[in-house]
Amino acid sequence: MNTSISSPAGLALWPVEEEDDDPLTKQLPVTIQWNNIKVEFNQRFKRECRVLDEEQTIAPPEKDTTDYLKRRVLVGLCKSLMLYGAPCHRIEQSLENTARFLDIHATFFFIPGIMMICFGELEPQTLLVRCPQGFDMGKLARVTEVANAICKEHLSPKESIDRLDAIAASSPTWNPWIMVGAHTISSLLTTPVMFRGSWTDTAVSGALGLLVGILTLLADKYAAYSNIFELSTTILVAFIAKALDQWVCFTGVSLSATATLLPGYTLTMAILELSAKHVITGTIRFAYALIYALFIGYGLEIGTSIYDAVDPSSSPTDFDTCSGTVPQWLIVLLFPLVAISMAMTLGATMHQWPSMVCCSAVGFGMTLITSKVISDYQIVGTLSAFSVGLFGNLYLKVTGDLALVPLSCGIVSLVPGSVGIQGAYYLIRQDDQGTSFAIQMVVASLGIAVGLFAATLIVYPRGRRPWVYLSY
Repeated sequence: MNTSISSPAGLALWPVEEEDDDPLTKQLPVTIQWNNIKVEFNQRFKRECRVLDEEQTIAPPEKDTTDYLKRRVLVGLCKSLMLYGAPCHRIEQSLENTARFLDIHATFFFIPGIMMICFGELEPQTLLVRCPQGFDMGKLARVTEVANAICKEHLSPKESIDRLDAIAASSPTWNPWIMVGAHTISSLLTTPVMFRGSWTDTAVSGALGLLVGILTLLADKYAAYSNIFELSTTILVAFIAKALDQWVCFTGVSLSATATLLPGYTLTMAILELSAKHVITGTIRFAYALIYALFIGYGLEIGTSIYDAVDPSSSPTDFDTCSGTVPQWLIVLLFPLVAISMAMTLGATMHQWPSMVCCSAVGFGMTLITSKVISDYQIVGTLSAFSVGLFGNLYLKVTGDLALVPLSCGIVSLVPGSVGIQGAYYLIRQDDQGTSFAIQMVVASLGIAVGLFAATLIVYPRGRRPWVYLSY
């Protein structure tokens, strides 16, 4: 005979066996009896203890509401700005201005690679937008046009989403093999223009630049190789440059071949973010740039050490100044090609090349002129960055196009990445020059940041300023 113990609501929780003379019941194992009890309890609980009935269920949000579309606009704009190379300290400001115009409450917090977006006040909804950071100036200009059209009420949220999706689905500005050619030309011409290398140095740098471009394609295709891409590339470049040390300048060849890997631009962005009071983002990027410089310097040191082990009679390696005899007039003629190759590596379209070449020429010319009068590299870098920033902001004010496009190429031609690599190389070799080079790299980046901020302060767009203002 079975009775049951009931809950206060009347639900039978489990049966209690009092007396049962049935011999079949007594022979059942305890495990089977307990399983039967659990099944019965679960069935009764589901029938009698419902938390919400069908009328009380919360309906999913409508995906065609205006508020939902506005949120999608902000998320799509956030992904595009991060993916195509907008400065991190300007992304939050641009998104806040766009959200204010769309009349939607949103808070943004950025760390490298991730944007945290919090929608609403009373019932906030937080989204984490994770997106890698890259460079595509052609697509970035198109995204900026869409964002400014939203703020001028030329596009509805639905049309804006369609435009952003079309930009994301389109192919990159340049295909991978053209990018390999851009790497090759950049390495080829950087040697005589930036490092005063000879024609032999130029030829070897071009061949090594082609090798670096091919390895870059492999790193993009295979994730496992991307973890050791920088290290393996610099080891190969250093080994080959050391093997040809009797005929080429090690400094010009090794640094020109790895010009696209130098961390000077990242370090300059870190200084800019710290100056703009983005402490977390700037600190993370600053530490990353220093560690990255150590990676490159370690790879160069390992490559030279391997060759020294193979050929003990080789001369010691040093970062000496190249003694090439390239005439000045030829350097002036080759510089536009260097700027165009840099612009292509940044994903710039042919329409954007003239402004980028002019901006780079302004910075490079200011460096040549002031270096003949002022010996302090920090002051020279500050004045050159000021002239580049002045050109970029005036370009925005006159043409209305994106100021970041010419500025990006101008800054790349100024950043002291090679100084950082020399410092890392000497630090790894436990040379006393390592600390001074590292400090010089940081101070030079700080001078460039000061020059850019001073130019923005003098020529800051007023009146009918675009809502998405992308500059440094």
